[in-house]
Amino acid sequence: MYTLRQTFSNSLRCALLGAAFLFVAPAMAQSEQQPSDQEIATHYSLYFEDFKNENYQSALPNLRWILENAPGFPNDSDRNFRRAIEAFEGLAEQDPAYLDSALVIFETAVPKLRAADVNVDEQRWLINKGRFIQSNAAHFSNAQAQAAEAYMEAYELDASSLDAYYVNYLINHVHSLGDEEATLSFIDRVEETHGDVADVAEYIAVVQNTLFDTPEERVAFIERQVERNPDDADLIAELFDLYITTGRHDMAEQLSERLLEVQPDARTFQLVARMRLEDGDARGAYQLYERALQTEGVEGRERDIYFNMGIAQQQIGNLQNARRHFRQALEIDSNFGAAYIAIGDLYVTQVGNCGSFDREDRAVYWLAVDYYERAASRDPSVASQARQKARSYSGSFPSSEDLFFRGWSVGDTYQVNYGCYSWIGESTTVRRP
Repeated sequence: MYTLRQTFSNSLRCALLGAAFLFVAPAMAQSEQQPSDQEIATHYSLYFEDFKNENYQSALPNLRWILENAPGFPNDSDRNFRRAIEAFEGLAEQDPAYLDSALVIFETAVPKLRAADVNVDEQRWLINKGRFIQSNAAHFSNAQAQAAEAYMEAYELDASSLDAYYVNYLINHVHSLGDEEATLSFIDRVEETHGDVADVAEYIAVVQNTLFDTPEERVAFIERQVERNPDDADLIAELFDLYITTGRHDMAEQLSERLLEVQPDARTFQLVARMRLEDGDARGAYQLYERALQTEGVEGRERDIYFNMGIAQQQIGNLQNARRHFRQALEIDSNFGAAYIAIGDLYVTQVGNCGSFDREDRAVYWLAVDYYERAASRDPSVASQARQKARSYSGSFPSSEDLFFRGWSVGDTYQVNYGCYSWIGESTTVRRP
């Protein structure tokens, strides 16, 4: 686990200890007997009157008394400590040394409130402490590290609830220390809690790009990590993905069985199946996609799995099964443009398979263009590609002469269910040449 380096200098520690002593000294003179409700109310009233009029110096003696004797008065909150910080910040406008006293409040508020049985949000106090140090960075030595220390404590308390700004601040600080492995280790932790937060994911990508000059350097680093942690499924999966992206498919293939052994979930089957598909092993890929559908963690992945099963079947040459899987993908996401394009491509392929390019063959292009147009209208991400395909195959439509001799009228319904197109069994519309 990463531990931030000690950041307070000896001189600052002395200043803070002195400030702490001055702060608690008046309380030491108080009676050891429990103060009465009247005493508490009187001290509170006296300090609050001065505080609201911004007479902070006059407010301090009674405010200190309240913090030592009745810190949660009157409604069991941390309000009095927050006012103490505000008072010291106000006094710091004339004498910056009061900022040290404010920092003491940040360090003592939570334990004092808990000792008084007052509920307190420790993470919020740590975040505010970091922000306070950042806001007064000119006064504190090594302010970035001190703020990072507070944010790290807040992260350790409840990482998932920390805002993206503070997470990115921590990534930047850890990275600035120059320890590459510590940076990557912390990034791995952050990805577990904030990997789906766009601002954090983008910043992680920026930092990772600065750690290695080449992809090969990252591969070498992850290989060392895997050697040290041979059962770490996430590291093995990352190395596998790096092998794929750097074109080292032979190494990926060697690692694939190990990956499937340590992490036999849907994502792993997808990763290995994608590699097999890219390497031309469509049957092997298809079998892995089938297993992925029956494996833990498949939720949310079905659309892409079905689509790639269709691609595998298309590569095998079974166009009817390919279409079935593309349709399954569309049942999950009716706006999935890639699947519409894929079905259109199947019909174009079948025209090539049938071979004669007679009128009835070229009429199938009407149906293919129907699918390209659906893709363009439903999925902006593929609209340009789909329109280009539609324009390309529109030039192969049956001619005006073909329409005349076959008695086809523009706008009529046309069934594609004959000869080697019988498996298609869909209707389209007669189009103008």
